[in-house]
Amino acid sequence: MFPPLNPPIRQWTGYRIWIIGASSGIGAAVAKQLADKGARLAISGRRENELRQLARTINNTMVMPLDITDFQAVQKTATDLEQAWGGIDLVLVAAGIFQDVAVSHFSPAGLPAVKQNLNIQLTGFYHVLAAVLPGLIKQQSGGLAVVSSVAGYNGLPHAMSYAPSKAALNNLCEGLYLELHPLGLAIYRICPGFVDTPMTAGSHFPMPALITANQAAKTIVAGLERGDFEIHFPKHFTRFLKILQWLPRRLYFLLMKTATRRLDS
Repeated sequence: MFPPLNPPIRQWTGYRIWIIGASSGIGAAVAKQLADKGARLAISGRRENELRQLARTINNTMVMPLDITDFQAVQKTATDLEQAWGGIDLVLVAAGIFQDVAVSHFSPAGLPAVKQNLNIQLTGFYHVLAAVLPGLIKQQSGGLAVVSSVAGYNGLPHAMSYAPSKAALNNLCEGLYLELHPLGLAIYRICPGFVDTPMTAGSHFPMPALITANQAAKTIVAGLERGDFEIHFPKHFTRFLKILQWLPRRLYFLLMKTATRRLDS
């Protein structure tokens, strides 16, 4: 009925894609699927050994380790890629961490964990924007995708830094779309539910509708191919969370208190 918000990607062969946060989890799984489709990849992350192990299993891949919190490293890598490739068609930022931070246990000792979370998941994305936007705007084509989360839809207990950082990313993507779409650039907001990755492996709470990283990657690639702005999954779970956004806060708080009573016991 309605046209896609981004241009559909109909051919991956030769597509120049930089994936940041490809050491494991969703980023690694997406890299494998796009490599199978013929894309040219550069994979980045903090864990060089894991990146090189991944590169040995897929073709046409450059390994470019970096820490997304280090702007100089991000900028240098972006410049090196633009010179090597003559441009970048898609930047996918999948870097992230998860640390439970409950208000009831918060103290000055918890500030480093909060700052680390925000630096990686929010400030890190700004580093990428600063490094690649001038080139993308100049070439008047290409796209930016970021793995956010459904945790950014509503306020959540025990997620004092993770959920707010994802809420900020969700908001930022909408602003980016409004400014950059008229300039010919695509913006993709990726909001997974619970995905079985090393990041979630240490979580000590129920994870409904848990899916594998390969399932998540397949859905992400399909959403990019359709030209979706928001790629959220699994739908039977994420649609329910979207409905919660529309509820009066009194009712939402009541439902969340009931649902999370097990966490507080």
